[in-house]
Amino acid sequence: MKWIVTTSLGMNEELVARAKALAQSFGVPYVERRKDAVKKLQERYGHVLVLYQDKLVFEQVGGERLFFHPDTALLRIKSGRDPLLEIIGEGPKTICDCTMGLASDSIVMASAGHQVTAVESSRLIAFIVSRGLQELDTGNEAVNSAMRSIKVVEMDSLSFLRQQPSQSFNVLYFDPMFSETIRESQNLSGLAGLANPSRLTEELLEEAKRVAREKIILKAHFRDRIFEDLGFTRLVRPNQKFHYGILSKN
Repeated sequence: MKWIVTTSLGMNEELVARAKALAQSFGVPYVERRKDAVKKLQERYGHVLVLYQDKLVFEQVGGERLFFHPDTALLRIKSGRDPLLEIIGEGPKTICDCTMGLASDSIVMASAGHQVTAVESSRLIAFIVSRGLQELDTGNEAVNSAMRSIKVVEMDSLSFLRQQPSQSFNVLYFDPMFSETIRESQNLSGLAGLANPSRLTEELLEEAKRVAREKIILKAHFRDRIFEDLGFTRLVRPNQKFHYGILSKN
C-alpha cells in the first residue's frame, strides 16, 4: 500500500516537524503540502495521511476516510442501556477487546468501569485510534478518563493471547469484520481496506478459552453461522443486523 504523510493547509514549523517524524516512524515519504488539494496528492502518491493540529485523517484513494471519532460510543453511553454491557455483567472486570478497530466497544466498556486492553493488528489503525483515545476531548470528563484508561496493543490477537497467562482476563470480546456489509455502518467505511479481514478461527478460539476466566463474547452478522460453527450460544436480537454470541467458562 503506497501512502505519504503531509500536513493540513494551515501548517506551521511545529506541525511540519511532527509530520516529518511521523513519516519517518512509518517509513513512508513526507510531502510538503504547499496548497495542493488532497485529491491532487492522491493522484501522485496514493493514500494520504494528513496531520492536523488536533487530529489525524487517512485519506484513501476512492474517497474513504479513516479518523478517530467516538460518536457511536457516546450515543451508546448516553442511552443508559447497552446490550453488550448487560452480557458482560456487573463490574469491574478485566476485558480484552481482541478486535479494537475504532474502539467504540472498548470505550463503552471502559466507561462502565471495566479495565480494557484493546488489541489491533493494523499498525496504522492502532496509531490513529490510540492517539485519539489519549488526546481527543469529548466534552465529558468521565468519558475522557475512560478513553485514556484503555491500553492499546498493536499485535494480532492470536500472538497476543499466546503471550498471556491462563485465565488472565475475565472476558474476551471479538468483533471481526462482518461476513456481509451493513449499509447503515457508514462510520466504519474507512476501516474496510485496512482492518484485518480474518474471522475467528478454532485455533484462536482455543487460546481464548485458555485466557478467559468467565466468558468469550462474539459479535457477528445475524445471517452468519459462525456462532453455531464454533459452539457459541446465539443471543437473537429482533430487527437488529448483528447478534451476540456467548461461550461461558462456567
